[in-house]
Amino acid sequence: MAIRMESRDRLQGVMEKEIRSPWQRKARRRTVGCVAFRSHSFDESFDKRIEENFYLDLPTKLSALKASQSVVSLVSRARRGVKNKLVIPCSGTIIGSKLEENGSFTHTILTSANLLITRAASTSEDHPPLAPEPGIKVSVYLSSGDSFEGEIFGFNFHYNIAIIKFKSSSRFPTAILKHIDGSIPLTTKAELQYTSFGLRPHAERSDLFNLCPGEKVIALGRHYLSHSLMVAPGAFRPGVRRPGLLRPRFSGPGFRDYDCVELLTASCRITVGGSGGPLINCNGEVIGINFYEHSYTSFLPINIASRCLECLEKNGRVPQPWFGVKVTSCNAISANMFEKIIQKFGHISEGVLVEEVIPDSPACSSGMRPNDIIIRCGKQAVVSSSEFYGILLDNTGESIEVIVMRPCLGRDLSLTIKVINETNPKKYYRWPVPEEAF
Repeated sequence: MAIRMESRDRLQGVMEKEIRSPWQRKARRRTVGCVAFRSHSFDESFDKRIEENFYLDLPTKLSALKASQSVVSLVSRARRGVKNKLVIPCSGTIIGSKLEENGSFTHTILTSANLLITRAASTSEDHPPLAPEPGIKVSVYLSSGDSFEGEIFGFNFHYNIAIIKFKSSSRFPTAILKHIDGSIPLTTKAELQYTSFGLRPHAERSDLFNLCPGEKVIALGRHYLSHSLMVAPGAFRPGVRRPGLLRPRFSGPGFRDYDCVELLTASCRITVGGSGGPLINCNGEVIGINFYEHSYTSFLPINIASRCLECLEKNGRVPQPWFGVKVTSCNAISANMFEKIIQKFGHISEGVLVEEVIPDSPACSSGMRPNDIIIRCGKQAVVSSSEFYGILLDNTGESIEVIVMRPCLGRDLSLTIKVINETNPKKYYRWPVPEEAF
């Protein structure tokens, strides 16, 4: 018995020595299941504990360098009492520079609204996220470590974006934005048949990036202390993110759950400090803005973010369109539903599937049903879920004609639906928020 105990002790000693071997390049991360400890810490970089980001191949590094000069880190500071200050870091992207009359430059940064959450934010309808505290200050840090005082231009807690502007005496590189096209023909062109109610094959536009499931994407960020570039490669996941699933179980300043149905997902593994940073393609073009989640990365397509910026600059607020449906792109539907659709509409090439119709909503009142396929809104063809939400954003407050294909009937229907604006003034105004909004 004593011999067995001695052998076990020796074996345990050998295992400890193996774990602490100096030949290991990276310390082994402590995990529970597939979850790494402290991945929700502001101090963690992408390659600190996330194994997928340890060793990057050369193409990934070259793609990251094409956009790296436009990636910045931001830090918001809110005073807590006499001595204490709350510090919240995020990453961001310089998306525009303007030459002023006095010779200085005004730069525009797109980042996450988490930067402005200095108190615990509730996502319930009765208690929406709070507006930034009056004394909040934002600092912008470049890769060189140079810092500038940022000004809050606007924010939107539904889309979780914030616009920060800062001035300098010189021009800095700006990111190249590329709108995404998430449509994928469900059948080959040889199989498509042109009928009176059918769609034509979708032609790719040269000004759009065709984002297919499995397409390589790269999440970027900048550490707020070392100002070093953070890189997390991954792949685009088909379908739309399901709010409420796999959310980070943390609360407090800098954290919140995301209830925006416009968000898409990628397999990139980032940390909290990477929220607000850009998601790029292999050409170094920005196609989305990243948000930290527990085991993946959510991102808002740059199509939606650009429309929000236009609304902020033009109207001072961003509408929240709604007519009561939950949709997903047809390329992400189940095999069972795909079979039923192809049996009825063998010629279909694009559209979005209606997964759920909210009772008593405008869509429900118009006669829309689950499993309908929306192929056109107004005068625009619907090619993907992100394009669908963009069309609603452009037509908020108006009644539009919606063409749907109903598998149980085998034909298309024309419905008229009013797009309701659900804007809460506390969530969508340019900063500072005017008093008359409340």
